[in-house]
Amino acid sequence: MNRRWTVCVVFAALGASAPGAIGTPPALPSRQAEREAAEPTLTREEHEEAFLKAMRRGDLEGAERTLLAWTRDDADNFVPWYNLACVLSIRGKLEPAAEALQQSVVKGFADFHTLTTDPDLRHLRGTETYKAIVEGWDRIIDSRIDAQLDAARKIFRGTPGRPYTFEKDEALRLAYISALDATTFAQARQEIALLAHWWETLVLPEDEPLRSGRRAPIGPEGDGAARPAPPWVTIVLPSRPDYLRWVTQRYGAAGEGVGGVYSHDEKRLVAMDAGSTLRHEYWHALHWRHMDQLGQRHPVWVMEGLCSLVEDVEPAPGGFRALPSWRTNMARRLAMGGALMPWEVLFEMGQRRFVGTRPLAYYAQARAVFMFLSERGVLRDWYTAYVRGYSDDRSGARAMEQVFGTPLAEVEKQFRAWLREVPTVAEEIRPGMANLPVDVSPGVGDGIVIDSTPRGKAGRESGLRLRDVITAIDGHPVRDMNDYIRLIGDREPGERVRISYRRGKIHAETTVELIKQPG
Repeated sequence: MNRRWTVCVVFAALGASAPGAIGTPPALPSRQAEREAAEPTLTREEHEEAFLKAMRRGDLEGAERTLLAWTRDDADNFVPWYNLACVLSIRGKLEPAAEALQQSVVKGFADFHTLTTDPDLRHLRGTETYKAIVEGWDRIIDSRIDAQLDAARKIFRGTPGRPYTFEKDEALRLAYISALDATTFAQARQEIALLAHWWETLVLPEDEPLRSGRRAPIGPEGDGAARPAPPWVTIVLPSRPDYLRWVTQRYGAAGEGVGGVYSHDEKRLVAMDAGSTLRHEYWHALHWRHMDQLGQRHPVWVMEGLCSLVEDVEPAPGGFRALPSWRTNMARRLAMGGALMPWEVLFEMGQRRFVGTRPLAYYAQARAVFMFLSERGVLRDWYTAYVRGYSDDRSGARAMEQVFGTPLAEVEKQFRAWLREVPTVAEEIRPGMANLPVDVSPGVGDGIVIDSTPRGKAGRESGLRLRDVITAIDGHPVRDMNDYIRLIGDREPGERVRISYRRGKIHAETTVELIKQPG
């Protein structure tokens, strides 16, 4: 019981899902409905806490009341509906339990593993409603993507004269809503496909039947049963005004530091740029898919460390090479100052502490751990050992010992020695360093914007203009300022670089001589 309620709390923390339009909610007795209608509306967190308190007391009747109130105040959130189905099923109220389960599916519940293994639904499994949901699962999931797109269209409206592009990728089960121009959008889709390939060939176990976007021909339990394809995910690459409006409405003042989000409940990814943010959040989508298929919930250091690994990468023979970045700079500084979090503490850290106290430091350390695994050539070996030994050790420590064949303390010692040798990268262009003969600033997702008139002879000869958008340097994509500084930071004044840029709808290239950044 405790395990499942923890899972539901995770669901609740991730946000509500798009509404559906079938089924009817369980009926409330008229007096109870009148009494609850007069009660003040609670926040989602308050409803959740009231429900959990009732469950801790073993008060199923009280839990039912709190969930009915929660569905009233937050009707489009599948979390209370699913929990209500479980509580009603336990209490033997099968007809309203079936209706609540149907509502949870309508509202966005998409965890087939939980649906078919949750012991609290055991009394429901003989009902026609439950059988119909399981038998029609693929059809339900496939039809939901249109509702997801409709919900997203209401939020991300575009600007006059610049409508969004809407496309679907059947193979990867992705739906795109993009404000990028056609060339950059095509490049983003190519990178998404490459990221999916890397996920399947460098992370997932080699014999894993649960592949991204495809139905598994054989069930993971070895029972020979087919497993459904994962739910569709909507990827939104919005205009900057739409993004700023959305992130402010969702997070308020805290949204200023949010570059992108993958909401697993909504199956929606929103990224401010088509670079490191998109890469990070898309691997979150792939990771969540696999966790759902396995019925696992990995700790936050695994989730964030694994997905931040691809923020800064370059293709390499047989896969990719994770690159040093501002995150490894931070981790290295912590190591040199003796301030790294011990692995036994990091591996057991809860999400609230990870994202709440020193999030940049913890993200940096988690990425460094996965970069270490990648450079040692054991990323897939570790992940395979981890997911297969998950029931015995959820922290990841035992998988480390298994892969390296030595106690955790010795592996950590190797990691710290490796980290001290990781090269540092530039985090800003300081006076005297090489730079383009223009000033630049963050763009609209596809590159960085030139916001000054080109300077001097090098600037005049470059052919660049004010408001041009730089999209690549020597063929390496530049989507944000981190990309730009990393690619320029180790050059020398006088070097010539090939610049790809966009001017309106026109894409072009030019060669530019780097100048010494003035003081």
